[in-house]
Amino acid sequence: MRPRTTRAGALIGRPVAGGRIADLIVDDDHRVVAAIVVRGRWGRLLGYERDETGGPWLLERLARRVWRRNAVEVPWAELRLDEPPD
Repeated sequence: MRPRTTRAGALIGRPVAGGRIADLIVDDDHRVVAAIVVRGRWGRLLGYERDETGGPWLLERLARRVWRRNAVEVPWAELRLDEPPD
Protein backbone atom coordinates (compact mmCIF):
# COMPACT_ATOMS: atom_id res chain seq x y z
CA MET A 1 0.00 0.00 0.00
CA ARG A 2 1.36 3.39 -0.97
CA PRO A 3 1.52 6.05 1.77
CA ARG A 4 -0.89 8.96 1.50
CA THR A 5 0.60 12.00 -0.19
CA THR A 6 -0.27 15.64 0.26
CA ARG A 7 1.25 18.68 -1.41
CA ALA A 8 3.30 20.93 0.85
CA GLY A 9 1.27 23.90 -0.36
CA ALA A 10 -1.85 22.31 1.12
CA LEU A 11 -0.15 22.20 4.54
CA ILE A 12 1.77 25.49 4.71
CA GLY A 13 -0.38 28.07 6.47
CA ARG A 14 -2.86 25.48 7.69
CA PRO A 15 -4.15 25.94 11.24
CA VAL A 16 -2.99 23.41 13.82
CA ALA A 17 -3.18 23.17 17.58
CA GLY A 18 -1.00 26.04 18.79
CA GLY A 19 -0.79 28.12 15.61
CA ARG A 20 -0.19 27.66 11.87
CA ILE A 21 2.26 25.57 9.86
CA ALA A 22 5.02 27.86 8.57
CA ASP A 23 7.41 25.22 7.23
CA LEU A 24 7.91 21.48 6.89
CA ILE A 25 10.96 19.42 7.79
CA VAL A 26 11.54 16.33 5.66
CA ASP A 27 13.91 13.36 5.83
CA ASP A 28 16.15 12.07 3.04
CA ASP A 29 13.20 10.18 1.52
CA HIS A 30 11.14 13.41 1.37
CA ARG A 31 8.76 12.29 4.11
CA VAL A 32 7.58 14.98 6.48
CA VAL A 33 9.01 14.36 9.93
CA ALA A 34 8.16 17.67 11.63
CA ALA A 35 6.54 21.04 11.10
CA ILE A 36 7.51 24.52 12.20
CA VAL A 37 4.43 25.95 13.91
CA VAL A 38 4.11 29.68 14.56
CA ARG A 39 1.70 31.69 16.66
CA GLY A 40 0.28 34.96 15.46
CA ARG A 41 0.37 36.44 12.00
CA TRP A 42 3.89 35.48 10.95
CA GLY A 43 3.02 32.73 8.51
CA ARG A 44 6.12 32.95 6.32
CA LEU A 45 9.50 33.02 7.98
CA LEU A 46 11.67 33.05 4.82
CA GLY A 47 13.82 30.29 6.29
CA TYR A 48 14.91 32.36 9.28
CA GLU A 49 13.27 29.95 11.71
CA ARG A 50 16.13 27.52 11.01
CA ASP A 51 19.36 27.80 12.98
CA GLU A 52 21.58 27.10 9.96
CA THR A 53 20.11 29.96 7.93
CA GLY A 54 22.44 32.84 7.27
CA GLY A 55 21.57 36.10 5.68
CA PRO A 56 21.82 39.82 6.05
CA TRP A 57 22.79 40.43 9.66
CA LEU A 58 19.88 42.77 10.33
CA LEU A 59 17.29 40.24 9.17
CA GLU A 60 19.06 37.45 11.06
CA ARG A 61 18.99 39.51 14.26
CA LEU A 62 15.31 40.39 13.75
CA ALA A 63 14.54 36.73 13.12
CA ARG A 64 16.21 35.69 16.36
CA ARG A 65 14.28 38.26 18.39
CA VAL A 66 10.84 38.13 16.82
CA TRP A 67 10.20 35.19 14.55
CA ARG A 68 12.05 32.39 16.29
CA ARG A 69 10.53 33.03 19.68
CA ASN A 70 7.12 32.31 18.16
CA ALA A 71 8.24 29.24 16.20
CA VAL A 72 8.12 25.69 17.57
CA GLU A 73 9.26 22.49 15.88
CA VAL A 74 6.54 19.85 16.31
CA PRO A 75 7.13 16.20 15.34
CA TRP A 76 4.71 15.13 12.61
CA ALA A 77 3.28 12.30 14.73
CA GLU A 78 2.31 14.81 17.44
CA LEU A 79 0.82 17.45 15.14
CA ARG A 80 -2.95 18.00 15.34
CA LEU A 81 -4.28 19.42 12.10
CA ASP A 82 -7.46 21.46 12.23
CA GLU A 83 -10.04 20.83 9.54
CA PRO A 84 -9.01 22.27 6.16
CA PRO A 85 -10.93 25.32 4.97
CA ASP A 86 -13.72 24.75 2.43
